Amino acid sequence: MREAVHDGHGAGAAQGAQAARGAGALALCASTIFVSAFLLFLVQPLIARQILPWFGGSAAVWTLCLVFFQVVLLVGYFYADWLSRRPLRMQAIVHALLLLAACAMLPVIPDAAWKPTGQGDPSAGVLAVLAATIGLPYLAVCTTGPLVQSWVARLHAGDAPRQAKVYRLFALSNLAALAALVVYPFVLEPVFALRAQAVAWSVGFGLFAVLAIVSVVAVVKARPTQTGAQAAASTAPSTPLSWSDQLLWLVLAALGTVALLAVSAFITQDIASVPMLWIVPLALYLLSFVLCFDSDFWYRRRLFWPAVVVLTPVMGWYLNTPQRSLPIAAAIGLYCAGLFAICMFANGELARARPGPERLTRFYLLLALGGAVGGIFAGVVAPHFFNGYWELPASLAAPGLIMLWLVRGRQQWVWFAFALAVVVGFAAFLRMDAVSVSNNVFHASVAALACFAAGYGAWRARSWAAGAGLAGALAAGAVAWLSIASVLEADNRTVLRVRNFYGALRVEQFGIPGGLTASRRLMHGVISHGEQLQGAVQRRLPSTYYGPKSGAGLALLTNRSQTQRVGVIGLGVGTLAAFGRSGDTYRFYEINPRVTEAARSHFTYLADSPATVEVAQGDARLLMQQELDAHGSQRFDTIVVDAFSGDAIPMHLMTREALALYRQHLLPTGVIAFHISNRHLLLAPVVKRLAEDAGMQALRVHFEPAPGNATLEHSSEYVLLTNDARFLQDAVVRERGEAIDAAGVATWTDDHSNLLAALRWTVKP
Repeated sequence: MREAVHDGHGAGAAQGAQAARGAGALALCASTIFVSAFLLFLVQPLIARQILPWFGGSAAVWTLCLVFFQVVLLVGYFYADWLSRRPLRMQAIVHALLLLAACAMLPVIPDAAWKPTGQGDPSAGVLAVLAATIGLPYLAVCTTGPLVQSWVARLHAGDAPRQAKVYRLFALSNLAALAALVVYPFVLEPVFALRAQAVAWSVGFGLFAVLAIVSVVAVVKARPTQTGAQAAASTAPSTPLSWSDQLLWLVLAALGTVALLAVSAFITQDIASVPMLWIVPLALYLLSFVLCFDSDFWYRRRLFWPAVVVLTPVMGWYLNTPQRSLPIAAAIGLYCAGLFAICMFANGELARARPGPERLTRFYLLLALGGAVGGIFAGVVAPHFFNGYWELPASLAAPGLIMLWLVRGRQQWVWFAFALAVVVGFAAFLRMDAVSVSNNVFHASVAALACFAAGYGAWRARSWAAGAGLAGALAAGAVAWLSIASVLEADNRTVLRVRNFYGALRVEQFGIPGGLTASRRLMHGVISHGEQLQGAVQRRLPSTYYGPKSGAGLALLTNRSQTQRVGVIGLGVGTLAAFGRSGDTYRFYEINPRVTEAARSHFTYLADSPATVEVAQGDARLLMQQELDAHGSQRFDTIVVDAFSGDAIPMHLMTREALALYRQHLLPTGVIAFHISNRHLLLAPVVKRLAEDAGMQALRVHFEPAPGNATLEHSSEYVLLTNDARFLQDAVVRERGEAIDAAGVATWTDDHSNLLAALRWTVKP
């Protein structure tokens, strides 16, 4: 009897020790997953911030970075899926070797040898520098999440309730990623230089590698002893996966990624290409993963399906309005809310369709494959094969069609088709020439009838889901109709529509070609890059933001020497060449070859100018540094900084380091004119602070044209920087120049820039 009691105590002690080892291993695994995801999403803005100035500061750089991250994630999940089916000890050895190889690539600081020459499409260069700098470290951290989750599933083999909770670790990893995205802009970026950030991340990676190895050793020791039959039963898939389920996972994962990239590109195109604005959409995308995979409580179809149905047509409407005049806070809020609704829909449906833990790595593999397909579509295929931003309306229309597919079994298709036909027929009737209604009345009437049709469909099918499917189809149709109608309207005056890595451009024709009042305009989104009258005399007159009374005109006309050398960062249509005289040299720096082609083929400013006109193709900072190293200073009399991308100014052209480079190419009596006309950014104090930092004088020059001016001049705002006393004492300069208050504004540098402080929270007309 005593022996039996002794054996019982011994068994209980052994079980307690086993449970303690299991709890310790679980804590280590959870810590490893958290740290890996934190490092994973901390390195994304960090590396993008380092290479952004090398490739022109374009928002497309961030899009390509996301494509790279998605593709490496896919490779990592393939690796995790393959390795998870091997013996645990073999997994430990192979993964430890990968971690050690990744440590050999530290620190994550791009080699200057990867800087581009400034010629051609930089897509391959962006991907190459990412692969060479963070390829293996990124692969190591992105594989850890699914791999460690599979270890936890083995740790709880035979315990179905605990195995089912393994997906909460996926929510934990996304929570860590979200934390990293908050920490970077508010803690790391404002305080630490880029090199210090990279070194700190590299140290963190080394500690993570040790933690990952310790975790797998702990799992090996804590894993319960099983017979061969038990182990096979605990890891064997219960039912085979259907192709329809796997296709649904793929499509939903792709939808979330395309929506993320398309909305991010839209926001950054109209504001600025900086990590803060990339991080907001990405944070919402990750938050949707956290909520959907933490618990079924957060995703409710009755809440998020109506939100998607309402928000996607509104986003489609705003996308196609001639002038996007919402306050910037409202516009960003609309698109962030819409993106969050779409991501909650996509990831919520993914969470509802997730398989058992035995299919965990295959599920994550298809999620990664969908993300990679979506990323390649939005980041690589679309810029090279589309002539506009069609991936955004596509991502807005797709959720409604997926809703219809998900509830297809509940539809009574006769009544569905009837309700759909009534709405479409009514919309077509209101657009007949014999019917005259305003756009507001049209949209309100069609929306009201669509709501009635959705309710009718739900009543006939005795299911709210059937009505939701019809509403989704109508929302998708509304987005498609708005986009097509906008394109058809614009095509009536569009003579060129092209797109590449740097964005979508179009040339618009107004009036009869060749007429005295006819003109052509180069557009990037809703922002004009210049417009030219086409009359024989009028076409030689500078227009839009570059008239004689603009800040650029004041600098060029007041600062004239007998022969003048002028550097212009940003070509547009070449309007400033109209100021050139015989003997002058105008050197334009233009990063987008499509802009150069359009300026030469559809406008005549460059050809008509008596001055010698040079166009240097590539990023201005890279080219000017190369010129300085190879040939010395360009000795410009005037430098005009006019580098727009939509309504955004690449921030690396407005930093302390950039200004120092400009000054090396400037004569002592020269003037630097920063064009800062911008609806969303208040940049005069920023430029003033740069001038103070460099010991230069700064004046703001604002021009407001008289109504109905015949030369197409627009209101403009410039800040002129100089140390030339003669220029500052000129009567016109003294009359028109305004002082600038830069109190409380920090100097922008390549390491630090405070975009939030410069935002206008109401729209400037």
